[in-house]
Parts: sequence; C-alpha cells; structure tokens
Amino acid sequence: MVPTIFTLPWRWARRPRAERALLFASRFDAVGIKDRWRLLVGGMRLRRYVMQSPGALGVSLRAHLVAGRFYTLSMWSDEASLLAFARSEEHRTAIRSITELGPVHGVLISREVQSGRPRWRETLKWVSGAEPGPYRREGVSFP
Repeated sequence: MVPTIFTLPWRWARRPRAERALLFASRFDAVGIKDRWRLLVGGMRLRRYVMQSPGALGVSLRAHLVAGRFYTLSMWSDEASLLAFARSEEHRTAIRSITELGPVHGVLISREVQSGRPRWRETLKWVSGAEPGPYRREGVSFP
C-alpha cells in the first residue's frame, strides 16, 4: 500500500543559525503517474543539494501522492544564498527535468521568519493562499 502523504522531515544544516532567516516554500502540481514520480525523485535529489549549499539552514519535502501536489520548504540565511542555489547547475538540471514533462504549475513564495524549525501546518496555510502559475525554465511568472 502506497502512503498518500510522504514527508521527508525537517533536517537542519550543520551551520550556525541567525535570529532571523528567509523561509522559502514551493508547491508543484503533477497530473500523471510519471509526472508525480519525477517530482518526487527530483525533490529528494534537490534536498541533498540544498543541504550542501552555502547559506542553507534546513529543508523538508512533502508529497501528497494521490492529489499530485508536492511541497518543498527550505530556510536560508539570506536572499543571496537562496538565489545562488536557484541559479546553480543542480537546480537548473532539476527544473529542466520537470519542465520537459510539459507545463508544471506551482507556487513559489518566501518570507522572513524566526529561525526556529518551521511547521508544515503553518506553512501550508500561507502557501495555499497563493494562486499557482506556470513555472518556466528561465524563471517564474504568475499570470
């Protein structure tokens, strides 16, 4: 039996944490089984890269497999670190893999937080308030 919700728990990077940090959340929606599998595997792979990236403080991944909805949650010391990761070859390769499937809709959102461990329940509330839009290889745009 396949679980309907799969979560890789929050994992802290081994570096000092600041009092304030940038919390970044994303949501991607997948239609078919192949798309769901690619998003799950890609998310797990990217989680490793996040943990190795300068300025990354922590990361988690949640997949609602039946609904085809995937969330990532990461914490960064600053916006420059987050943007450097977004421009990295590892991230670009993952996004290329996702966009090869066709249009992928998602939400990308960030906000300042205290540097304590974020909770999925709270994160899902503020992420669900944003409308998904098309995720493009060269950047993000929302209609």
